[in-house]
Amino acid sequence: MTTIPQIIVDGLSVGSLYMLLALGLSLVFSIMGLINFAYGSLIVWAGYAIFLLSAWGVPYPLTLLGMAVFVTIVSVLMGRIAFQPFVGSPPATLLLTSFGVTLASQAIAIMLFGEQPRPVPSPGFMITSIDLGFVRVSVLQLVAVGLGCLVLLGLHVLMRHTRYGIEIRAAAEDGATARLVGVRTSHVLAIVFGLSGLIAAVVAFVWFAQVGTVTPRADFNPTLKAFIAVVLGGIGTVRGAVIGGLFLGLLESVLAATLGAALLSYQQSFAFLLVILILLLRPQGVAGRLLEVSK
Repeated sequence: MTTIPQIIVDGLSVGSLYMLLALGLSLVFSIMGLINFAYGSLIVWAGYAIFLLSAWGVPYPLTLLGMAVFVTIVSVLMGRIAFQPFVGSPPATLLLTSFGVTLASQAIAIMLFGEQPRPVPSPGFMITSIDLGFVRVSVLQLVAVGLGCLVLLGLHVLMRHTRYGIEIRAAAEDGATARLVGVRTSHVLAIVFGLSGLIAAVVAFVWFAQVGTVTPRADFNPTLKAFIAVVLGGIGTVRGAVIGGLFLGLLESVLAATLGAALLSYQQSFAFLLVILILLLRPQGVAGRLLEVSK
């Protein structure tokens, strides 16, 4: 039987990953009002970047660095080419654009790499575990929690203590007023999409250390987890992303420990049921604000 400390450790590690996914979505939403369903595509391209750089014999630390730079650039280009022209458009237009970017990304990946899974290597020590007697902690779990804390700390410093952070917060609070005082929308969007891409690179490092392979359609699962987390916590806020991600991780850990084998395959359905209940009782999520999505 899984103990309560083990459930908490497992939930926090998975929840840290979901928190990062939710942060990537929330940053873009705070500026554009866009739920970017193409976000998972960045993680897929991160996996292919690791696959290619490793196949070319690049040392692993440089592989991770190259992957992070590549995904950040792809994210900025995605924002500039696919989304920036539609700033101020109705939410439905932005939603359809994000689906179009997803389909285009999948088509390019299939054309270049085919449908078959490609290996995404990671250091062997990542799968080792530490047995503390009452709980078992893997190195991968420690890395996930540690990276989640580092990203949160970095975002806090950026948002509160830099000019870029002030511009992002101003644009998120009132875009029209921010433009009147000299904040450039294109500049802020480039920064936000860059940050979103960098977070996607961090997620990809942990994600593929768990799953080990990448396919063109591997974007669905991380995008789904990110969407559920931001809905649970509240769309468009860092606090909501943290709460939603950690809550979803703990929920999955509890369900995995308590559901019988016959019901375990319905774990995703229980998560969706919870999202529906929260939307009925509190449409803005646990920590979010009620937002007007149409005029």
